[in-house]
Amino acid sequence: MTKNLVDEVEEQRHEVVVDSYTQMWSELINQFKAGDVEIDPLYQRGFRWTVDQQTRYIESLLLNIPTPPIFLAEKQNGSFEVIDGLQRFSTVVKFFCEEIKGLTSKVSAAGAPVENDLNIPTILSHAPILKGLEKLSRATMPDTLLRTLRYARVQVILLKKESSPLAKFNVFTRLNRSGTTLSNQEIRNCSARLTESPFADQLMAVANSEFVCDALKMSVKDRASMGVQESILRLIAFGNYKPTTAKLEDFLDEVMYSISSGGMKFDENEKKKVTDVFKVIYNAYPDGEAFRFRKNGKFTGGFSPNLFDIVAVGIYLNLSKCKKVSVDRMRKLIVELHDQDEAIKLTGAGSNARLKMIGRVAFGKKWFSKG
Repeated sequence: MTKNLVDEVEEQRHEVVVDSYTQMWSELINQFKAGDVEIDPLYQRGFRWTVDQQTRYIESLLLNIPTPPIFLAEKQNGSFEVIDGLQRFSTVVKFFCEEIKGLTSKVSAAGAPVENDLNIPTILSHAPILKGLEKLSRATMPDTLLRTLRYARVQVILLKKESSPLAKFNVFTRLNRSGTTLSNQEIRNCSARLTESPFADQLMAVANSEFVCDALKMSVKDRASMGVQESILRLIAFGNYKPTTAKLEDFLDEVMYSISSGGMKFDENEKKKVTDVFKVIYNAYPDGEAFRFRKNGKFTGGFSPNLFDIVAVGIYLNLSKCKKVSVDRMRKLIVELHDQDEAIKLTGAGSNARLKMIGRVAFGKKWFSKG
């Protein structure tokens, strides 16, 4: 059996013939111009990255932040097709599309939005690190930075044509199915540990504290993707910081880094304050009702982050007072806020706009100051 398995491994390894090297993006673009690299094989999904995602990738190239490799497969005629990395490859092509004559590609499907049309130059959006990138395009970016992008290197892993068709199929499916996408909070926790800070573990400890999970009553899926930890971070963030960006994820990233790098002390007193907030909420509504919308006299639907901002942050900012009020009074405060026009506006369309985020915190602070 062992010998047969060894023979099988050796046989299958010979089916996969690969080469690995680094290449400048200018070289890949030139290969694309010449028709030697195809980014629209039938089995690939279309270009779907948002402008924000495209901007982050351009920012990474400018800052020499390591990015995942591009996987190419060599065709029998010697040209190549992208089997993993279409979104990144398309991002660079779109940014430099004015330099590519007669650009046509099935990657940009008919009727594709402007942000995914490879024939329309990219106008970059807000970037987490390089604030000056916003609204820049190839036509307006300084020549020095354009050269930095062109000469930025990317690792290329080439599946050579000597590989069997089955090997090519297996490589593609493994690349697209083998990993589980990390949630934003999982990424934050991993990043925070690089600073050797205990904050990620402290968030986990609070998440496992009595009353917290019951007060939130999140779905199994949300809990598995660290939704409880993210809610705790959200509470600390809005309770102690003011958003400097219109993007919630960037704001939470900034706060996670700030606390992890010592910008704010998360000591036992702060931990107790956070857990006391959830205890107050749990005593009033032990099954997560405080974070559900109320319609026709009943709490319905799933967990609402927008209601969380009003209720949890409002109580956090008035904790001493809220700890003294009766359970009936707290229930009444939570129920009656659903009848407030201001609260409805702040939790509706465009709720993640910066002014609405700030507005929810201000409303919650005012509402629960009534005690």
